[in-house]
Amino acid sequence: MSCQDNYVTLNRDTPSRSGLYASDLPGVEDLLVTLISKDSETDTDVWERIYGNAWTNLVSDVEFALQEKFFVNQKLVSRETSEFIEEVNANTGLSGVRIQFDLPRYARIHIVSVGLWSFQAYPSPEVAIDFYEDNESGDLLHSISDQVTEGKNTLFVDRDFDEDKIFVAYDPAIYAFRGTENKFFNTGYPLWNKFECVWPCFGGQGSVRQINGGGLNVIYNVICSAENFVCENINLFRKTLWWKIGEEFAAERRIGNRLNQFTTMTDERKTELANFYGTQYQQALSNSIKAHNIHEDPYCFNCKGTVSVKTNLP
Repeated sequence: MSCQDNYVTLNRDTPSRSGLYASDLPGVEDLLVTLISKDSETDTDVWERIYGNAWTNLVSDVEFALQEKFFVNQKLVSRETSEFIEEVNANTGLSGVRIQFDLPRYARIHIVSVGLWSFQAYPSPEVAIDFYEDNESGDLLHSISDQVTEGKNTLFVDRDFDEDKIFVAYDPAIYAFRGTENKFFNTGYPLWNKFECVWPCFGGQGSVRQINGGGLNVIYNVICSAENFVCENINLFRKTLWWKIGEEFAAERRIGNRLNQFTTMTDERKTELANFYGTQYQQALSNSIKAHNIHEDPYCFNCKGTVSVKTNLP
């Protein structure tokens, strides 16, 4: 479940966690959802699209607004975990790479891709890669599968993880992949060997460890997430999200073609409605941002201090 699920809902048919409903916004009625549908969209599809756009654009606007108040460090670390050896990984039990990073409060690990070097093709069934929290006994967080050809392959993941320990794993009893060892980067990190690399990260520790012969090369980065920030403070963005939904409805009403075929609204009225929602949203966004000092995460959000200037007259 995502943090925004049912936080604001279309109407009272579905209770909202915030107590706010889109149908309470000025000029928004249930019929409007039907009139702005595209192709074969149902009312539920339309609402999910409007709500999804409102959430995505709110997070983007918050990220931009934070840059006026804080030094926003978007990427903390970018790494490639492994390099391939010639021999097949013939171990038994799950193998792969364990990634650890002591995350600041509003950071996430984003895994871009998983690389492997296969001794044969696996067109069907596809190769399965699993993502566990900490180790193979932890929660299964995600799985991917794809066809693999003989030789070097890249499987794209493109997923964020809020967990600070992730085990990326496969079963070498099923798939014949080359083993791996840690990829070395000459960056002055204090501890490195072929199976584990440990480094200090912003007062904490990060590490990459080859598990049971490895066999995977994970490309990932650690990012500061504005969405994490909004999620963990969603109560302070309650009205902001509500007004953003109204702005999304106004944009559909102003630009969409289907609504104009069935209803009459002058350009002046469309502009007036769009400006009204835009003004209400910007005011709510400004108030929400002013409510934060973010002392709990100085790594992702470093407050911009004021430099004092004193003039000495001769």
